[in-house]
Amino acid sequence: MTDQLITNLIVSAWLAPAVGFLLVIALFSRMGNSEKQQDTAAWFTILVMVFSFACSVAAFLGYGDRAPIVQPWNWLPVGFLGDGTGFAPIGPMIDRLTVTLFVMVTLISLLVHLYSIGYMKGDPKKRRFMAYMQLFTFSMLGIVSGNSLLHLFIFWEMVGLTSYLLIGFWYERKPPQLACKKAFFMNRIGDAGFILGFGILFVQCKGNILLPVNQLAHGGNSMLGALAAQGIDPLHPGANNWWLTLAGIGLFMGAMGKSAQFPLHTWLPDAMEGPTPVSSIVHSATMVAAGVYLTARIFPLLTPAALLFIATIGLITLVMAALIAVVQTDIKRVLAYSTLSQLGYMILGLGCGSYTFALYHLITHAFFKCCLFQCSGSVINMAHHEQEMPKYGGFARKMPLTALSFLLATFAIAGAAVPIVKFGDLPIAFSGYFSKDGIIAGSKIYSSVLGDIGFGQLYVWGPVVIAYVTAFYMTRAFTLTFLGKPRDRHIYEHLHEAPRTMVTSQLVLAFFAVFAGYMGLDRLILKTAPAVAQAAGAADGHALHESMHTGFHFVHGPALMYGGAWIVAMGIALVLYLPGYAITDRIVRLPVLRQIHWWLYNKYGFDGLYDIVIISIGKGVSRLVGAFDKYVIDGVVNLVGNTGRVLAFAVGGFDYHVVDGTVRGVGEAARGAGGVLSKAQGGNLRRYVLLAVLLVLIGIVVAIVSVGMLFASA
Repeated sequence: MTDQLITNLIVSAWLAPAVGFLLVIALFSRMGNSEKQQDTAAWFTILVMVFSFACSVAAFLGYGDRAPIVQPWNWLPVGFLGDGTGFAPIGPMIDRLTVTLFVMVTLISLLVHLYSIGYMKGDPKKRRFMAYMQLFTFSMLGIVSGNSLLHLFIFWEMVGLTSYLLIGFWYERKPPQLACKKAFFMNRIGDAGFILGFGILFVQCKGNILLPVNQLAHGGNSMLGALAAQGIDPLHPGANNWWLTLAGIGLFMGAMGKSAQFPLHTWLPDAMEGPTPVSSIVHSATMVAAGVYLTARIFPLLTPAALLFIATIGLITLVMAALIAVVQTDIKRVLAYSTLSQLGYMILGLGCGSYTFALYHLITHAFFKCCLFQCSGSVINMAHHEQEMPKYGGFARKMPLTALSFLLATFAIAGAAVPIVKFGDLPIAFSGYFSKDGIIAGSKIYSSVLGDIGFGQLYVWGPVVIAYVTAFYMTRAFTLTFLGKPRDRHIYEHLHEAPRTMVTSQLVLAFFAVFAGYMGLDRLILKTAPAVAQAAGAADGHALHESMHTGFHFVHGPALMYGGAWIVAMGIALVLYLPGYAITDRIVRLPVLRQIHWWLYNKYGFDGLYDIVIISIGKGVSRLVGAFDKYVIDGVVNLVGNTGRVLAFAVGGFDYHVVDGTVRGVGEAARGAGGVLSKAQGGNLRRYVLLAVLLVLIGIVVAIVSVGMLFASA
């Protein structure tokens, strides 16, 4: 398969959802609003996603081991800057990571589209929803296929826009309105850092903003090549190149917003106000994945200091969010905080140098988290939109296929495995085990770089302990929902299995949640950047090469520390929650645990803190600025305006009474004189002759007098 054919396949897969969006908006919107006509538009979007997925699979299978395909399209003139052409480039960059993520994104989007047919049944805005989903998919594929920071940033903002539209889709209700604005605002904070980092690199790299990939990683026509030409090595940047660390942290701030990392994490749980299909795709294959993808793409540019910052943010997020998930009672919020924690694993992995396994976990997480959200959506839909788990119980008897899918995805996220039993060269395990093992292996190596004593140990023990916590809160959610006795008979009596389109999507996702670990995704991603791996393995702070190697030895080192986590944690959760809340309610009444429970249930008070520090202060500043604008700025403007009005009144009066008065006076005088003289015009000929004679005589007299005076003076 030629490079051009692969490029055409990727571009076709990318642009197909955009075409679908335009056709649904321009063509299908002219149809009626009946359920059948809404479904026609929805099934058309599914056909579009089938085409996009087929093109992605064809490109994936035909890519092989070839070099990356980079096709910069000159777009924005930047004078003498740019990549040597005087233009800032956009266009596709295709490597192993690109084709792998294209398959993942299009597959999950296809399944979410299919799931939405059943979930959005009866919604009068289904057609618009499916159009937004098409635009969302197009935007994410634009990020994955970008060859430059400019290309990535354009579609980065489009993802933010479409997430705003989808989270606030049910805008008739107040909570979705607030949730979409919160998501948009928090992401704008992160994007300010993105723009800062972008600007620094644009200037320092002389306008070259091409992303480094494969053989370009050590030079060539890319940002890293531009740095190398100046003798700058990100692994050893030197004291004078502190700006490179600042640029890396700035770009990562954009990732903190999109991937909801501490402290910009509070928007993601509130995003549950959107329809569940939105949650399933946002939390798996699109928006939150964008931040991890960005961090992975700029990985060769990151200095050891920037990587330490990234690893620390990931560690804080994965611990903090997992503990909050333990006490949540809303099933979707449990999964939301689970997403935060799993994203923390990925960010920690990148910071520790486990480039391959962070991306590996991105893919495995996409499958089992999308499955979990779809199962929760089925439960909520069948339970008449009730989301509180205290009202669930025993649902497995009424929804067996949904329960099976949820259970398999729970095993996957918990990292269930039997490390000492092998299937070929690999242990018997679910997909989450393989990717988490590599991250923990990398964090173990990274902690040794930081030192065996002190805070360095937090980077390995944090993810190990949270592996137990993850298995606990996910088993808790499964037990409270599907096992035990029904706690609300009214909901239970009206319960039944979800529609076929929803169940089919769940089962396909559950299949990948189980078997994705055996598909060699780690080795596929490993082929993406051998040059990156070589560079990273040589430096302090970059433990990538070793973690890649160590991560394959699943029964050694840190793997054994959490290999049995799922058994222990799941067992404890079953004992505590199989009777419902009877046991845990008594435990929580203990004074110390009551305070901890309150603290966790209220999410460490971040929302309240932000309300005080940001919202309240922001409102106060807004009022102050408003008052300054009203009484100072507007006051000056009004003073000038009123002064002008007074002057205009005075000038108008002078003009009217003096200038116009003079003009009118002359006119009136002329009119009066004319009136007087007109009386002499009586029409009597004798009078005219007499008057003429008198005038002649007067003239003669005047002449004589004048001559006399002239002679007298002489």
